[in-house]
This record gives sequence, structure tokens and C-alpha cells, in this order.
Amino acid sequence: MTSSEKTNTSKEIESDSNKLENILDNSKPSTWITYGGNVLWVPVIALTGFGILFVYSASSVYSAQHYGTEFYFAKKQAFFLLPSLLAAFAGAMIPFELYYKFIKYLFFILVTMTFATHLPGIGRKVYGASRWLNLGIMPIQPSEFLRVFSIIYMVWIISKQENINNKYIESKKYPPLIEYGCLLLAPIAIIAQKDLGTTVVVVTGCLGVLFMNGLPKRYFAGIFGILIFGLISAILFEPYRIARVMTFLNPFKDPLGSGFQVIQSFVAVANGGLFGRGIGESQQKLFFLPEAHTDFILAVITEEMGFIGILVLAILYSVLYYAILRLVIYGSTHRDRLLATGAFSMLVITTIINMGVVAGALPTKGLPLPFISNGGSALIANYFIIGLMSQISRRIYLQNNQLKKAI
Repeated sequence: MTSSEKTNTSKEIESDSNKLENILDNSKPSTWITYGGNVLWVPVIALTGFGILFVYSASSVYSAQHYGTEFYFAKKQAFFLLPSLLAAFAGAMIPFELYYKFIKYLFFILVTMTFATHLPGIGRKVYGASRWLNLGIMPIQPSEFLRVFSIIYMVWIISKQENINNKYIESKKYPPLIEYGCLLLAPIAIIAQKDLGTTVVVVTGCLGVLFMNGLPKRYFAGIFGILIFGLISAILFEPYRIARVMTFLNPFKDPLGSGFQVIQSFVAVANGGLFGRGIGESQQKLFFLPEAHTDFILAVITEEMGFIGILVLAILYSVLYYAILRLVIYGSTHRDRLLATGAFSMLVITTIINMGVVAGALPTKGLPLPFISNGGSALIANYFIIGLMSQISRRIYLQNNQLKKAI
């Protein structure tokens, strides 16, 4: 791309942004449109309802034995709906410009909080991994929020680069390598928590943004080579990851040990058949499938609702992700399209990995099924993402409505 073309692109982006801000200032959309309309929120609400129902179903026996009530985890998941809705409201109503203004500080605060999970006293270790902070009211998993703000931070870097004045183009300075280098702190902080799954999600989201921004294909070959090398190294330097890969290749080699959870997932899926055993009738949740209400909740859903239940979930996810994909295509500004691309990439890859693990198509990873698996931090972060998508949807609606009036 020549200097003149870059200059024109920069002017077009700035012009689009200014026009949109004028539209936002002079328009008052309905409340329903403000929150993204039914295309985004109907599948999200339906998936959340599925989640609370099956968190209860999958955890009821475990909860009764360990906490004295079968509703323990279901009530916790329902409790997180309030902060999740507040997060969605923040994502939908706080202007993007405000997020971009303070994104450097927000990003580094979350990086610091993610590293702080290793500190004694405030960090909380579960199954050998330090991923939670004890903040009094409730433990939070800062990496769930860091993955979202990593995408916002990256979009800010790119948009800052593209909106820069002509002096940047004429002087031919290098891109802001220091800021891109700071972005690497996110995957480093997350991988330090022994959380390879979330690291993959963050990297996938960033690659999606780079692809949408038009990074030349020749660079992707080098990027993928580095990522494959890093992935292999991350596996080889952690014995438990090597064990997971070997279990994935042959789970029946150690059916009562490392392969137990995967095999029980297979059994649950096989028991489901076409229509399932009925809600609440899962046998695998009777301590056959460990932590059935978290990463393997899809196995319980399949056993109780069968292929029909999985089909319903697939339709709901397809509607939601199609709605976000439309924001990628029709976003009012380039920056909005980049943000929607990052959100789309993260949510889709998380869903694919979780489903792949349950089906035995991928090695076991600790990634929750979006909006369904038990986990308050993940639910809040995902609702915040949908709030951001709602704001993009509103901006498209306002711009289109203004154009119709002009015609």
C-alpha cells in the first residue's frame, strides 16, 4: 500500500468516526435497540438458562454431599447473573472512546492481577493451578477479563496507528513495537498460571484482529511457525500436558487413571442417544464424571437431552455467532469491525475447544462452555463481550437510520 493510499485510508477512517459520533449525539434509539436487539440477546439468555438448569442437574449430587444442599452451584451461577448484567450494561453504554482512553491502565492492571494470583494470601490454588484471587466477597479469575481487554488493547494500538497524521507516513517510522511487545504480557501472564487453553483463546483473538486488519499473508506463516514452536515447547516442558496428549491419543491405556474422565464423557454421550435419558437422569454425574458441572457439562447435557439437546445448543450458538459475524461485516467503523472480529474469534474457538474435548477430538483443556459451564468470572466476561457487541449493533442501527433519513 502506497503512502497516498494509507493517507486516504486514514482520512476515511477519521471521517467515518466523526460522522458516527455526530449521529450518536443526535439520536435516541429505543431501549431494545440500545442493548443489541433480540438477535444478540435471545440466544445469550437461552444459553444462560440452559447453563443454570444443567449446572444444577450436573452438580446436584456432588453439592448435596459436599455442601449440604443440591442447589449450591446452581445458586452461585444464578448469583453471578447480577454482576454479569452490570458488565453487559457497562459494555453497551460506556462509549468505546472511554475504554480506549484508559485501556493502557486497564490492561496493565489486569496483567498485574493475573500475575498476583501466585502471591500467597491473595492467590487461590485449585488442582495445582493458581488462577484465582481472593477479594473478600468472591474469588475472581482475572485472566477471563484479561483476554477481553487484550483484544481492546490491540484494537487501540491498530486504530492509533491508522489514525495518526501524515507526518507518521512521511517519516516512515516503525510501528509501535513497544506497545505490541507489552501485549505479549497477556499470554505470558496466563501461561504462567498453567492455563494453556485461555492462552490459545487470547492468541486466536489477536490473530483474528490482525487478519481482519489486512496483515499480509506472508507474515502469518512466520507467526504460525512461532506459535507451533511455542505450543510444542509448552507441552514438552510440563509433564501433565504430555500426559494429556498421550491420554488423548489412547484414553483406554489407563481407563482408571488419566483416561477416566474422557472415557466417562464417551459413555455419557453414548447413553444420550437421540432424545436422552431425561433432564436430571444422568448416571455419569453420580461421581463417574469428575467436575461434571464445569468443563464437561456438555457431556451431561448430551446424556440427558440426547442429540436433540445438542442440536438446540448448536442452533443457539450459530444464531449468536452469526449475529456477531454480521457486526464484523457491517460495523460502522474499522475499529468496531476489528473489535467484533476479536470477540467472534475468542467465543468461537472456546466453544470449539470445549466441544472437541468432550467429543474426544482434542486433548483435555480447562475451558468452560460459554454461558453454560459453571464459572462466575467467565460468565461476567462473556456478558461484557456481548455488551460491547450490543454497542456496535446500536452504532450500526443509528448510522443506517440516519442515512435513511438523509435519503
